[in-house]
Amino acid sequence: MSNATNPALERSLMDSETNPVPVWVLLGKWHGDNQQLRAIAEALELPFRAIPQHFSYASKLPAAIRGSGLISGHTGWRTDQPLTPPWPRIVLAAGGKSVATARWIRRQSGGYTKLVHVNRPWAPLSWFDLIITTPQYALPARANVLCNLMPFLPSESIQSAENWLPSIASSMPRPWTAVLIGGSTPPFELSEAAARELAAVVNQQVHESGGSAWLLDSPRTPPGVMPILEQSVQVPSHSAHWRGEGKKIYRAMLATADRFIVTEDSASMTAEALLSDRPVSLFDLPTTLTWRRKIAQAWRAAAERDPSSLTAKLFERMIEFGMLTTVRDVRLLHRALAMAGMFGGKSSPRELAQRERQVTLARIRQLLETT
Repeated sequence: MSNATNPALERSLMDSETNPVPVWVLLGKWHGDNQQLRAIAEALELPFRAIPQHFSYASKLPAAIRGSGLISGHTGWRTDQPLTPPWPRIVLAAGGKSVATARWIRRQSGGYTKLVHVNRPWAPLSWFDLIITTPQYALPARANVLCNLMPFLPSESIQSAENWLPSIASSMPRPWTAVLIGGSTPPFELSEAAARELAAVVNQQVHESGGSAWLLDSPRTPPGVMPILEQSVQVPSHSAHWRGEGKKIYRAMLATADRFIVTEDSASMTAEALLSDRPVSLFDLPTTLTWRRKIAQAWRAAAERDPSSLTAKLFERMIEFGMLTTVRDVRLLHRALAMAGMFGGKSSPRELAQRERQVTLARIRQLLETT
């Protein structure tokens, strides 16, 4: 039955056009993804509905299969509250597991709902009206792909940070070096040996610059790393754990630290440190490559050497159709940031983030205005 002769769908679309909540945000497992989605929704300054998703084992099926509509629309996902009309004008989502939910909403709306995806969809790019990505996902250039250098962070991360410090701060000599410690995220491994190397880097840099170091872990930091750093760092220092006072000190360091050392695994911590407009250096981590990642990286390298070759064209097509997904390489992001002068003080990361923010919001607003 066509849309024009389906009374129920016609009533649904009429309700959607007067929907007081035009933006739905599909929340998933990862804090970083959810932070970006909420930040975009808040920056649009429109009413929005945040919808937590729960995923079953079936969500491990490829997003290109679950989102195709060839199997049950609810395969692998559920929400606490039913999703019913009026349908939203825009759905914001991130990650492959959210693709099936977003596509199901679009089908229920008769194509009325526009889909905006953050980072990479793990599915055919043509399924989405806009994909907001960064260089580490290596998506091909397309009209519906917007590649920024900075993730879309909450406005307070760009403008200022919470200025709270413990009493020990008064005894910590300046300048302050904030050491932001991530974790073992494939292909990176924050091992005990890497922790000792990081301690050596901290000792050298603080000896050269003077002052003291703040050692700040994250939820992903392996449990054995902080004790090694605390034992091996020989310069004046204070360590703070994320589950204790670390989260507050982290926010304060973004506002008050004089320089940063960031483990290279975390794109979000790197971005937040850069947005301070103060010096940032990356600490290289050892990598362990799976055979799939080795193949993907070798294929990408061959494509980069000869962009006009059949190899390069096939590589692009495989990504475009969601068939090749193991290509995330945060070092591509670091290389792009370095080429843009973000690490050398030649350009202002904060100004770049503001420009990218304005472009991103303008693209989404265009979709909101499109009938």
